[in-house]
Amino acid sequence: MTVPLCLTDVPHDVVIISPLPAQLKVTVRDKGTTLARYWRHRSDTLFLSYRDYAGNRTQGRAIIPRTDVVEALQQRLHGSTKIQAMSPDTLEFYYNHGLHATIPVVVEGKVDTDSHYYLLNLSTNPSEVQVYATADILDTLSYIATRPVNLTNLKENTTIDVALAPIRGTKIEPQNVSLTATVDVYMEQSIEVPVISLNFPGDLQLRTFPSSVKVIYTVGYTCSREITRDKFVCLVTYEEILDLQKRGINKIPVKLKSIPDGVSNVRIEPQQVDYLLESVAEDE
Repeated sequence: MTVPLCLTDVPHDVVIISPLPAQLKVTVRDKGTTLARYWRHRSDTLFLSYRDYAGNRTQGRAIIPRTDVVEALQQRLHGSTKIQAMSPDTLEFYYNHGLHATIPVVVEGKVDTDSHYYLLNLSTNPSEVQVYATADILDTLSYIATRPVNLTNLKENTTIDVALAPIRGTKIEPQNVSLTATVDVYMEQSIEVPVISLNFPGDLQLRTFPSSVKVIYTVGYTCSREITRDKFVCLVTYEEILDLQKRGINKIPVKLKSIPDGVSNVRIEPQQVDYLLESVAEDE
Protein backbone atom coordinates (compact mmCIF):
# COMPACT_ATOMS: atom_id res chain seq x y z
CA MET A 1 0.00 0.00 0.00
CA THR A 2 1.09 3.57 -0.66
CA VAL A 3 -0.07 6.05 1.97
CA PRO A 4 0.32 9.82 1.33
CA LEU A 5 1.83 11.80 4.24
CA CYS A 6 1.16 15.37 5.35
CA LEU A 7 2.64 17.39 8.22
CA THR A 8 0.04 19.69 9.75
CA ASP A 9 -0.16 22.47 12.36
CA VAL A 10 3.17 24.04 11.31
CA PRO A 11 3.44 27.55 12.85
CA HIS A 12 3.91 30.45 10.44
CA ASP A 13 7.32 31.34 11.90
CA VAL A 14 8.72 27.82 11.46
CA VAL A 15 10.77 26.73 8.45
CA ILE A 16 10.60 23.01 7.64
CA ILE A 17 14.12 22.32 6.48
CA SER A 18 13.86 18.65 5.55
CA PRO A 19 10.20 17.63 5.18
CA LEU A 20 8.58 14.26 5.65
CA PRO A 21 8.58 11.99 2.59
CA ALA A 22 5.59 12.52 0.32
CA GLN A 23 4.38 8.99 0.89
CA LEU A 24 4.84 5.88 2.95
CA LYS A 25 5.02 2.39 1.47
CA VAL A 26 3.37 -0.17 3.74
CA THR A 27 3.47 -3.95 3.40
CA VAL A 28 0.47 -5.71 4.95
CA ARG A 29 -0.70 -9.31 5.33
CA ASP A 30 -4.26 -10.67 5.26
CA LYS A 31 -6.68 -12.82 3.29
CA GLY A 32 -6.80 -12.16 -0.42
CA THR A 33 -10.38 -10.89 -0.36
CA THR A 34 -9.49 -8.32 2.30
CA LEU A 35 -6.37 -7.20 0.48
CA ALA A 36 -8.35 -6.81 -2.73
CA ARG A 37 -10.43 -4.12 -1.05
CA TYR A 38 -7.28 -2.12 -0.30
CA TRP A 39 -6.22 -2.31 -3.93
CA ARG A 40 -9.60 -1.02 -5.12
CA HIS A 41 -9.67 1.96 -2.75
CA ARG A 42 -7.01 4.67 -2.70
CA SER A 43 -5.42 5.20 0.70
CA ASP A 44 -6.38 8.36 2.56
CA THR A 45 -3.65 10.79 3.54
CA LEU A 46 -2.07 10.19 6.93
CA PHE A 47 -1.90 13.54 8.77
CA LEU A 48 0.82 14.02 11.39
CA SER A 49 0.89 17.08 13.64
CA TYR A 50 4.03 19.19 13.96
CA ARG A 51 3.08 20.09 17.54
CA ASP A 52 3.02 16.44 18.62
CA TYR A 53 6.70 15.93 17.78
CA ALA A 54 8.54 19.25 17.68
CA GLY A 55 7.45 20.41 21.11
CA ASN A 56 8.72 23.78 22.29
CA ARG A 57 12.24 23.48 20.88
CA THR A 58 13.25 26.38 18.65
CA GLN A 59 15.11 24.23 16.17
CA GLY A 60 16.30 20.73 15.55
CA ARG A 61 15.23 17.30 14.42
CA ALA A 62 11.87 15.73 15.17
CA ILE A 63 11.46 11.95 15.03
CA ILE A 64 8.05 10.35 14.71
CA PRO A 65 8.07 7.02 16.58
CA ARG A 66 7.31 3.99 14.45
CA THR A 67 4.74 2.86 17.00
CA ASP A 68 2.74 6.07 16.43
CA VAL A 69 2.68 5.52 12.69
CA VAL A 70 1.74 1.85 12.99
CA GLU A 71 -1.05 2.70 15.43
CA ALA A 72 -2.44 5.41 13.12
CA LEU A 73 -2.31 3.05 10.14
CA GLN A 74 -3.82 0.13 12.02
CA GLN A 75 -6.89 2.22 12.87
CA ARG A 76 -7.79 2.47 9.20
CA LEU A 77 -7.16 -1.19 8.39
CA HIS A 78 -9.34 -4.28 8.94
CA GLY A 79 -8.82 -5.92 12.30
CA SER A 80 -7.27 -9.02 10.74
CA THR A 81 -4.75 -7.05 8.67
CA LYS A 82 -1.21 -7.08 10.03
CA ILE A 83 1.45 -4.53 9.10
CA GLN A 84 4.60 -6.38 8.08
CA ALA A 85 6.89 -3.48 7.12
CA MET A 86 6.95 0.15 6.07
CA SER A 87 9.38 2.29 4.10
CA PRO A 88 10.95 4.51 5.15
CA ASP A 89 11.13 2.76 8.50
CA THR A 90 11.85 6.02 10.36
CA LEU A 91 10.02 9.29 9.80
CA GLU A 92 11.76 12.54 10.69
CA PHE A 93 11.84 16.20 9.76
CA TYR A 94 14.22 19.09 10.45
CA TYR A 95 12.98 22.56 11.29
CA ASN A 96 13.96 25.94 12.72
CA HIS A 97 12.65 29.45 13.12
CA GLY A 98 14.33 30.91 10.05
CA LEU A 99 17.99 30.48 10.99
CA HIS A 100 19.98 30.56 7.73
CA ALA A 101 23.24 31.63 6.10
CA THR A 102 24.40 32.76 2.69
CA ILE A 103 26.78 30.12 1.29
CA PRO A 104 28.78 30.28 -1.98
CA VAL A 105 28.21 27.73 -4.74
CA VAL A 106 31.09 25.58 -6.01
CA VAL A 107 30.96 23.66 -9.30
CA GLU A 108 31.79 19.97 -9.03
CA GLY A 109 32.64 17.87 -12.06
CA LYS A 110 34.53 18.22 -15.35
CA VAL A 111 34.53 21.26 -17.61
CA ASP A 112 37.06 21.50 -20.45
CA THR A 113 37.38 22.88 -23.97
CA ASP A 114 38.53 21.90 -27.42
CA SER A 115 42.31 22.18 -27.86
CA HIS A 116 42.00 25.49 -29.74
CA TYR A 117 39.99 27.09 -26.95
CA TYR A 118 40.35 27.68 -23.24
CA LEU A 119 37.99 28.25 -20.34
CA LEU A 120 37.81 31.99 -19.75
CA ASN A 121 35.32 31.92 -16.89
CA LEU A 122 33.05 29.53 -15.02
CA SER A 123 30.22 31.02 -12.99
CA THR A 124 26.85 30.22 -11.47
CA ASN A 125 23.77 32.38 -11.15
CA PRO A 126 23.18 32.88 -8.34
CA SER A 127 26.72 32.54 -7.04
CA GLU A 128 25.42 32.18 -3.47
CA VAL A 129 22.37 30.45 -2.01
CA GLN A 130 20.41 30.62 1.22
CA VAL A 131 20.83 27.57 3.43
CA TYR A 132 18.40 26.93 6.28
CA ALA A 133 19.71 24.59 8.97
CA THR A 134 20.60 24.35 12.62
CA ALA A 135 23.52 26.41 13.90
CA ASP A 136 25.66 23.28 14.25
CA ILE A 137 25.19 22.38 10.59
CA LEU A 138 25.62 25.94 9.29
CA ASP A 139 28.96 26.22 11.13
CA THR A 140 30.32 23.29 9.09
CA LEU A 141 29.35 24.62 5.64
CA SER A 142 31.91 26.60 3.64
CA TYR A 143 30.29 25.96 0.24
CA ILE A 144 27.39 24.22 -1.48
CA ALA A 145 28.41 21.91 -4.33
CA THR A 146 26.53 21.32 -7.53
CA ARG A 147 25.73 17.83 -8.63
CA PRO A 148 28.59 16.59 -10.86
CA VAL A 149 28.61 18.22 -14.29
CA ASN A 150 30.30 16.93 -17.44
CA LEU A 151 30.99 19.51 -20.15
CA THR A 152 33.79 18.55 -22.56
CA ASN A 153 35.31 19.83 -25.81
CA LEU A 154 33.50 23.15 -25.57
CA LYS A 155 33.86 25.51 -28.55
CA GLU A 156 31.30 28.14 -27.56
CA ASN A 157 29.78 29.71 -24.48
CA THR A 158 27.47 27.22 -22.80
CA THR A 159 24.77 27.68 -20.15
CA ILE A 160 22.96 24.83 -18.41
CA ASP A 161 20.73 24.40 -15.37
CA VAL A 162 22.28 22.24 -12.68
CA ALA A 163 20.91 20.98 -9.38
CA LEU A 164 22.70 21.53 -6.11
CA ALA A 165 23.76 18.47 -4.14
CA PRO A 166 21.37 17.98 -1.21
CA ILE A 167 22.69 17.96 2.35
CA ARG A 168 20.77 16.13 5.05
CA GLY A 169 19.23 18.48 7.58
CA THR A 170 19.32 21.53 5.30
CA LYS A 171 16.95 23.41 3.06
CA ILE A 172 18.69 25.11 0.13
CA GLU A 173 17.06 27.94 -1.80
CA PRO A 174 17.17 27.90 -4.73
CA GLN A 175 17.78 24.20 -5.33
CA ASN A 176 19.02 24.79 -8.90
CA VAL A 177 21.46 27.29 -10.39
CA SER A 178 22.38 28.38 -13.89
CA LEU A 179 25.94 27.38 -14.81
CA THR A 180 27.73 29.36 -17.54
CA ALA A 181 31.04 28.28 -19.09
CA THR A 182 32.61 31.13 -21.07
CA VAL A 183 35.22 30.03 -23.61
CA ASP A 184 37.72 31.95 -25.71
CA VAL A 185 39.77 31.02 -28.76
CA TYR A 186 43.58 30.96 -28.73
CA MET A 187 45.47 33.12 -31.22
CA GLU A 188 49.16 33.73 -31.94
CA GLN A 189 50.56 37.26 -31.81
CA SER A 190 53.95 38.92 -31.91
CA ILE A 191 55.32 42.19 -30.62
CA GLU A 192 58.68 44.03 -30.82
CA VAL A 193 60.30 44.41 -27.42
CA PRO A 194 63.50 46.44 -26.81
CA VAL A 195 66.51 44.69 -25.29
CA ILE A 196 67.55 46.36 -22.05
CA SER A 197 70.78 46.04 -20.05
CA LEU A 198 71.13 45.26 -16.35
CA ASN A 199 73.96 45.73 -13.81
CA PHE A 200 76.26 47.62 -16.22
CA PRO A 201 78.82 50.03 -14.72
CA GLY A 202 78.14 53.70 -15.28
CA ASP A 203 81.01 54.16 -17.74
CA LEU A 204 79.81 51.45 -20.13
CA GLN A 205 76.88 51.42 -22.51
CA LEU A 206 75.49 48.35 -24.26
CA ARG A 207 74.30 48.36 -27.84
CA THR A 208 72.67 45.27 -29.32
CA PHE A 209 72.08 44.42 -32.97
CA PRO A 210 69.18 44.33 -33.43
CA SER A 211 68.12 46.67 -30.62
CA SER A 212 64.82 44.85 -30.17
CA VAL A 213 63.58 41.29 -30.57
CA LYS A 214 60.29 39.79 -31.67
CA VAL A 215 58.36 38.10 -28.89
CA ILE A 216 55.87 35.55 -30.21
CA TYR A 217 53.15 34.24 -27.88
CA THR A 218 49.73 32.61 -27.64
CA VAL A 219 46.87 34.52 -26.04
CA GLY A 220 43.10 34.42 -25.86
CA TYR A 221 41.26 36.71 -28.27
CA THR A 222 39.48 38.52 -25.43
CA CYS A 223 42.75 39.41 -23.70
CA SER A 224 44.79 40.14 -26.82
CA ARG A 225 44.25 43.92 -26.82
CA GLU A 226 45.52 44.19 -23.27
CA ILE A 227 48.95 42.86 -24.20
CA THR A 228 51.47 45.65 -24.79
CA ARG A 229 55.23 45.54 -25.17
CA ASP A 230 55.87 47.26 -21.85
CA LYS A 231 54.49 44.15 -20.15
CA PHE A 232 57.44 42.09 -21.44
CA VAL A 233 61.01 42.49 -20.19
CA CYS A 234 63.87 41.24 -22.42
CA LEU A 235 67.36 41.82 -21.04
CA VAL A 236 71.02 40.93 -20.94
CA THR A 237 73.23 41.32 -17.87
CA TYR A 238 76.75 42.59 -17.50
CA GLU A 239 77.75 39.39 -15.68
CA GLU A 240 76.67 37.29 -18.66
CA ILE A 241 78.70 39.40 -21.09
CA LEU A 242 81.84 39.07 -18.96
CA ASP A 243 81.39 35.31 -18.87
CA LEU A 244 80.86 35.13 -22.66
CA GLN A 245 83.90 37.30 -23.34
CA LYS A 246 86.07 34.96 -21.30
CA ARG A 247 84.87 32.12 -23.51
CA GLY A 248 85.32 34.06 -26.73
CA ILE A 249 81.63 34.09 -27.63
CA ASN A 250 80.52 37.10 -29.68
CA LYS A 251 76.75 36.73 -29.38
CA ILE A 252 74.69 36.99 -26.24
CA PRO A 253 71.36 35.23 -25.53
CA VAL A 254 68.39 37.45 -24.73
CA LYS A 255 66.46 36.37 -21.66
CA LEU A 256 62.77 36.98 -21.10
CA LYS A 257 62.43 38.03 -17.47
CA SER A 258 58.79 39.11 -17.37
CA ILE A 259 55.63 38.16 -19.25
CA PRO A 260 52.04 39.32 -18.69
CA ASP A 261 49.32 37.09 -17.30
CA GLY A 262 47.27 35.21 -19.85
CA VAL A 263 50.01 34.47 -22.40
CA SER A 264 51.67 31.13 -23.07
CA ASN A 265 54.01 29.37 -25.52
CA VAL A 266 56.33 32.39 -25.50
CA ARG A 267 59.45 32.42 -27.69
CA ILE A 268 61.97 35.04 -28.85
CA GLU A 269 63.33 35.72 -32.35
CA PRO A 270 66.26 36.02 -32.59
CA GLN A 271 67.28 34.25 -29.41
CA GLN A 272 70.81 35.69 -29.60
CA VAL A 273 72.02 39.15 -30.63
CA ASP A 274 75.32 40.80 -31.51
CA TYR A 275 76.48 43.44 -29.09
CA LEU A 276 78.92 46.30 -28.65
CA LEU A 277 80.21 47.88 -25.45
CA GLU A 278 80.83 51.63 -25.61
CA SER A 279 82.61 53.83 -23.11
CA VAL A 280 80.55 56.69 -21.79
CA ALA A 281 82.46 60.00 -21.62
CA GLU A 282 82.58 61.51 -18.14
CA ASP A 283 81.22 65.01 -17.69
CA GLU A 284 83.92 67.62 -17.21
